[in-house]
Amino acid sequence: MSPAQGNALWGPPPAREPIGSAAYRLIRDAILRGQIPPGARINELELSRIWHISRTPIRDALRRLEAEGLVQSVPGKGMAVPRLGRSDVDELYEMLEALEGLAARRTAERATGAFLSELNGLIKDYGAALKQTDDQRLTAVAADLHRTVARMGLNRRLERAIETIRGQLSPVELYAVGMKGRATKSFRELAKLTAAIRGRDGARAEASMREHLASLRADAVASLPAGEPSAWP
Repeated sequence: MSPAQGNALWGPPPAREPIGSAAYRLIRDAILRGQIPPGARINELELSRIWHISRTPIRDALRRLEAEGLVQSVPGKGMAVPRLGRSDVDELYEMLEALEGLAARRTAERATGAFLSELNGLIKDYGAALKQTDDQRLTAVAADLHRTVARMGLNRRLERAIETIRGQLSPVELYAVGMKGRATKSFRELAKLTAAIRGRDGARAEASMREHLASLRADAVASLPAGEPSAWP
């Protein structure tokens, strides 16, 4: 794992942020953004040198990330970002369909006016990013939209479970957004979801979320090479 020089992500953590929290956040963000790609080993000494902190908080952060499935211990080699195979992706999306479907239903039933305004803004942002063919922005806005729906379901345990699974799927979604027609398809599906939530229709919101995730799941699994685990770019 070789951090790109000059990238602000690899600078020292903010002075006021606890070192342990900063180490966890910075490593997690790098994985979610694809800056530490699947299969990459994580060099504690290198991160310690870059951030000017001891290896202990980095090691603690890696243990926490291992519990979330974002890194795995490789015998004799330390920690690495896992590669996902077809069965991994299929299982994770299957779980996500159930959990995010429930969150969408709860959100439609409980959404405040302020939340609906936030949701409208996000779907407009997605449309703007689609016109600009900005894959990085599309990925970020889609993630924000899913997080917002999970948050407004007002169930913290459900929200945390969704966040954990989404983290594990992040390399897949970074890849999938660049597939031909995928972003346009997602925009239509997410627009349908937001319309159901605005209409306070819990059953339709759940069905729309499940349809969206089933569509993502099918495209992601179909795009994977044969064999386990996959080798993501």
